[in-house]
Amino acid sequence: MIPLEDNAADIIGKAQRGLGISDSELGNKAGISAQTIRKLRDGDFDEAALLSVAPVLDLDGRALSEIAKGEWRPEKIESLDGLAQFTTDYNGMAVNAYLVWDPATRVAAAFDTGADSREMVRSAKHHKLDVQLILLTHAHPDHVADLPGLREETGADVLPRRANRCPAPSQSKRESGSDSEICKSIRA
Repeated sequence: MIPLEDNAADIIGKAQRGLGISDSELGNKAGISAQTIRKLRDGDFDEAALLSVAPVLDLDGRALSEIAKGEWRPEKIESLDGLAQFTTDYNGMAVNAYLVWDPATRVAAAFDTGADSREMVRSAKHHKLDVQLILLTHAHPDHVADLPGLREETGADVLPRRANRCPAPSQSKRESGSDSEICKSIRA
């Protein structure tokens, strides 16, 4: 099973932000209070409330409830030539990063670094990959914690070249670089 990075509270918050729906508007449409919405986003599991907000947010209520109960996780992709997933721990949270490549040319790209990219680097070397690009989904510390290390090992370019803001202080288990080095890596 693939560890999920987002719990039900994260999913609700992201759906709300994506749709531009305030707590009071969501509460009105779902028939519950804005305070209950905030409790859901704080991780206070209330199945009836969850099932009420799900359709308003265009989410599957049953699946959201299963995620909240810890009963559902996607199946791990066992073997697919050209794709590898790496799950690392960042302060007790599972963080996924990926390596994709063209099986014919061995040219590869990394999606995020996770907390520690050493397993990704070992895999790239094992598969004789030429990692040319590191694609950052966003600049949260758990997704860029080992950017200096991965860049040093691969020499890959980083996109986006300019992050909107520098991540919070590095929590990398590798202590691969100072926070200013991470900022420089993202903005280089």
